[in-house]
Amino acid sequence: MRSTEYISLVLLTISLINGIPFPPEDETSDKKEIIARDIGTCYLWYWSQPNPDSLLAKTLKPSCNISAAFPPTLPGGWTTDPGCDASQQPNTCNLHKGAYGCYRHALSSTGPGAQACYDKNGQWISDPWKDAGTLDAETPLGDTIQAGKHFVADVVPYYDCCKITLFFQKHICNLYYEKRPPGQCQN
Repeated sequence: MRSTEYISLVLLTISLINGIPFPPEDETSDKKEIIARDIGTCYLWYWSQPNPDSLLAKTLKPSCNISAAFPPTLPGGWTTDPGCDASQQPNTCNLHKGAYGCYRHALSSTGPGAQACYDKNGQWISDPWKDAGTLDAETPLGDTIQAGKHFVADVVPYYDCCKITLFFQKHICNLYYEKRPPGQCQN
């Protein structure tokens, strides 16, 4: 049964990736169609998402300040995000260029989770435009299937709304951040 779920998830992921529009190599292609598809995909995702407050209620608030030494774990069970690990600087944080290090937390190995990013001084970053962490509808901290769920629920929409467009439009990307906000920190 587990292998069937895995195969289904892989096929779904491949279908989604193949459906992501990329600029055509043919210069005469209709670029407006690609732009409309990107924006349309983002809007469809946006309208299908619940109010993020219901997901935020199921996550732990990160610390507002941490040690500038960036320990491997933080109080409450926060663990270093391998995609933005301060000990790997400067070769890390590709999706959070303004952060020096990020941490992840989830109350269980399935369902929502949170990502908290910090600047070089250990200050929590609250502004998504300065590369704050985000709420995850599906945490990547579980098994391979859970990581695939995270990719589909949280990563693909980020690319649809913020990355894969011919002309970057901040108001479209804001749709993503409205449904996947950084949340709030606590001391």
